[in-house]
Amino acid sequence: MTLIFAVGAAAILLMLRVGGRPTVPVPGHLKAGKIQTQSLFFVESAQPAPQAVTISTMLDRTAPVTRYLEDAGLRAEDALRWAELFHNKARSNLMLAGHALTLYKDPDTGALRGFRYNADYHRAIMELGLGESVIKVWQMPIQYELRPVLVAFPVQGDFRRAAARHGIPGQIVSALEKAFDSRHPLNRLEPGSTVKLIYQEKVSRDGTWRLPTGLEAAQLGLSNGKTLDAFAFSDGHSNAHLYDEHGRSLEAQTLRFPVNFDYISSGFTYSRYHPLLHIYRPHLGVDLATRYGEPVKAVADGRVTTAGWCGQLGRCIRIEHPGDIATIYGHLSRIQSTVQPGVQVHAGDVIGKVGSSGLSTGPHLHFAVESGDKFVNPLTEHLGENHPISPGRRALFDDMKQRYEAALNNLPDSGLDRLEEADTVDQNPAVQAASAASATAKPGVSPAPTHRHHHHRHWHTMRAAAEGDAYGGM
Repeated sequence: MTLIFAVGAAAILLMLRVGGRPTVPVPGHLKAGKIQTQSLFFVESAQPAPQAVTISTMLDRTAPVTRYLEDAGLRAEDALRWAELFHNKARSNLMLAGHALTLYKDPDTGALRGFRYNADYHRAIMELGLGESVIKVWQMPIQYELRPVLVAFPVQGDFRRAAARHGIPGQIVSALEKAFDSRHPLNRLEPGSTVKLIYQEKVSRDGTWRLPTGLEAAQLGLSNGKTLDAFAFSDGHSNAHLYDEHGRSLEAQTLRFPVNFDYISSGFTYSRYHPLLHIYRPHLGVDLATRYGEPVKAVADGRVTTAGWCGQLGRCIRIEHPGDIATIYGHLSRIQSTVQPGVQVHAGDVIGKVGSSGLSTGPHLHFAVESGDKFVNPLTEHLGENHPISPGRRALFDDMKQRYEAALNNLPDSGLDRLEEADTVDQNPAVQAASAASATAKPGVSPAPTHRHHHHRHWHTMRAAAEGDAYGGM
């Protein structure tokens, strides 16, 4: 009888279980066809771990990983374990000055949960403690956004000093000097002159790396009221060059010679007595004598078709250029690792080093030019310096120029530091015009939205600051 009662009671309890929770009827409140219930016990729900406190800093000194980890609160023996795993990924035991380090700390205890270190421009090292002495470490790519930067500043004295005060990158300063050198050198600006410019930069999403990619547009306002403009525009072969407001090139698009040389040891001829072979044969190029290891530069934009051993020419490079022209660089001691068949190079790019490889009597560069299906004299052949805008691209250039002019004219003449830092920058017509112009000038590139700077504290002055994401948007 007892067994039957127990089985019956168990069945009743099973029938009264609702949603996985044991329940009993609530007396006095039953309605026909329904069962009202109350919980026999409370279930405590799990709470997520509190978000980590994030500390971001730009390292002001190079030091071992263990030093920084101990400073962050790890015991010496734990720091050694973390550092060993770091070395396996980064191939270094050091954290370098000028690189970004982000710490993730427990908000209650202050214990180190993990860190992120930007090893270089391309990769970051992430290391997290998962508890129970489990540590996870991995590499992650650093992602970038492309965006325009608009700057205006007055020049009261030295141009380079004024540019440095306003944070203009050296690469952009050099491009500005090149753009205006033939019309009004910037080192001779009168007090009261104003410089306005737009350039592109790649910015890492954590704000730690800012890499300028090139000058887009510039306007020089002289003290006498005259203005001079410069605009970057594609030549139709994916290469951007600087032009004035009339579409005339502002920079030589080819180099006269590919190397700094002392003298020409052999000229272009169809009959030269060869010093090693002791026979007369054509010498369809010029030999530029210079010291061993002197940098060799591409004389014009083009595509590499050969980069390797070329028999009697030794190590050589052949580059094809627009207009059915090719240039050849022979007897090299070294070819740059980035110079390979199919790669695009630009005028002035270092492609190799002078040597004496192949059939050569001493260090020099053999430089040759092909036009169509024949060799021509490099000393008399011109590869088309200072091309104007081609008629077929003139309408596109004029449209792009108008957009840039609108953006530059919206900048104040009194000077403005980096418009992209302003709170209302996304609504600013100057930024919108610059973004539209950039997209027009370089088809296929979509300017990313502009954001304000992220300022980072140095290691010795940093302080904790809680941020939105537990691991800073990793």
